[in-house]
Amino acid sequence: MFAFSRFLLYFTEVARQGSFRKASETLHVAASSIDRQILRVEKELAMPLFERHPTGLRLTAAGELLLHAANNWKKDFSRVCEQLDDLRGLRRGHVRIATIDAINRHFFSSMLKKVHHEYPNISFTLTTMNNIDIQQALMSGDADFGIMLNPQSSKELQVRAFAEINLGIVVPKEHPLAGRSGVRFNQCIEYPFIIPSAPLMLSEPVEALVNINGGRVNEVAVSNNIHMIRSLIKEQIGIGILCWLDIMDEVISDELAFIPLTDPQLKSFTLSLCVAPSRQLSLAASMMLKQLEMLFSQIENRA
Repeated sequence: MFAFSRFLLYFTEVARQGSFRKASETLHVAASSIDRQILRVEKELAMPLFERHPTGLRLTAAGELLLHAANNWKKDFSRVCEQLDDLRGLRRGHVRIATIDAINRHFFSSMLKKVHHEYPNISFTLTTMNNIDIQQALMSGDADFGIMLNPQSSKELQVRAFAEINLGIVVPKEHPLAGRSGVRFNQCIEYPFIIPSAPLMLSEPVEALVNINGGRVNEVAVSNNIHMIRSLIKEQIGIGILCWLDIMDEVISDELAFIPLTDPQLKSFTLSLCVAPSRQLSLAASMMLKQLEMLFSQIENRA
């Protein structure tokens, strides 16, 4: 159930579609009825909500304000419904998770499978974003919690768990470096390298390593896509530098080998589980958050 008035249902759909006719087809309500509802409210407000053009409808400034408020009311009502379910002890609800792309791998989906098995009435939305957008989603309430890499310190963010993620050389299993427990970058420069480029966060530390070693590197390929770098390494085109998170699944399945880099000037990445301290989590989100906190300890132990 969605506690919107008939007018707000009509208004938000017309705003989304930009057309009375299209809104009519979606809502299965006559376009004339929708138009009458909106005209009535425009008369009460003494200002138009839409600019009417031959090519369609466009929100006025007043319409933009009303749409923003309507979307907030929808989110607030959804949270109230989740809290009412909490009071009933139903262990149900919907959880919104914002993640960086690197986390969307098998180990994360396996954790979500366990959560779903234990709480089958909890559904969730996973949205992949960059760090800045995740922070905005947490502050606006569009996400319950987010998983970020090297987040900037902020009073709007609270880190609930974190894991230090090592960087290392990634090679095929039969490569001469595969058996080592650690390696310095200058011990690898004789091999053909697949170099990460911007906007990958890896590009900066790799560029620093190359510069420290006098720019000497046997560069065979450059890519700004982690999936492509992994594929090129599997095809034995070259070796690469990735963080443990990027390659964890392939190492566990024995497809590739990961050798931690021991260069003293190289800093690890920090994977952080973040929430907005100003917002209260539902019971469903709190339960899933606890599962994620357990996952973070597993990541660090493996790394």
